[in-house]
Amino acid sequence: MTLHYESHVASVLDAFMNMLEPEVKESISQEHLDELSMLVESAITSAVFQQLETVADQVSDMAVGIRRRAENFEPSSKAG
Repeated sequence: MTLHYESHVASVLDAFMNMLEPEVKESISQEHLDELSMLVESAITSAVFQQLETVADQVSDMAVGIRRRAENFEPSSKAG
């Protein structure tokens, strides 16, 4: 995970912890925070990969369209 994502995960965890009452914060162990961090990292990674797959599909579709146009290209009979 890149530093950008790690920073985002830390921000999410901080925001979550800031919403909790002090006595609740005290009851959350570091182990639980680490597990929550992994869950957030996983969610971010999954969302990024889904978007990358969507973009890759779009690029693939564009490549097919360009290839079809190139295969059917007929130069104009007019001289420039």
